[in-house]
Amino acid sequence: MISGVIFDIDGTIYDYGANDKVAVKKLCEFAEKNLNTDEKIFLEVYDAAKKVVKEKLTDGGSRHSRVLYFQTVLELLGKNSFLHIHEMYDVYWNSFLQGMKPFDGLPEFIRKLKDAGKKIALCTDMTAQIQYRKIERLGLSNFIDFMVSSEETGMEKPSRVMFELALKKLNVRPENAAYFGDSLERDIEGAANVGIKPFRYIGKVKEPATDIDCVEFSSYREISDSEIFFAK
Repeated sequence: MISGVIFDIDGTIYDYGANDKVAVKKLCEFAEKNLNTDEKIFLEVYDAAKKVVKEKLTDGGSRHSRVLYFQTVLELLGKNSFLHIHEMYDVYWNSFLQGMKPFDGLPEFIRKLKDAGKKIALCTDMTAQIQYRKIERLGLSNFIDFMVSSEETGMEKPSRVMFELALKKLNVRPENAAYFGDSLERDIEGAANVGIKPFRYIGKVKEPATDIDCVEFSSYREISDSEIFFAK
């Protein structure tokens, strides 16, 4: 019987890509108005900045820090980061958070898990502070028991430490846990490698096949009555 359920956040419980696209567009508008940089140049520099940060920081949550991305953007553009960094951070995340919506059936599924006495944790590679804001925005704060972030562990998925710490916080054994994620390598393979039953959210996008024993689904309504979680 499953007693603990672990969820990835970005791309698993809401559409990360759609919200990032909107937020980056707002950044481009900010750059044109305040940095005298057109959209094409800004996007090129932004991509270069992300690459610089990720190559410098090979693991851990800091490699996803928008503060570090924007700091590097401003340095590459020859701008004073102290004059713009907070504004860029707010422009990006305020736009991002404003449009966030949980995937179809997700809130109902999580409430049902809680009503059934399941413990729930989150396991994410992003920085912790913004992930807490996302969960609050999605209206899920009252239903989540714990979060594990790569900022906390110093390592990213598929590292075992991420999944093992989530199990420890939930106080459940791997065979009594389920993991929901969208990334085949980071989430599904990572969970399977520590003995956790993986559930792969595939949405409407065609994903590569896998030999890993996992449950694939495109809407949380498909599994809302699953006997794996809710014994008849």
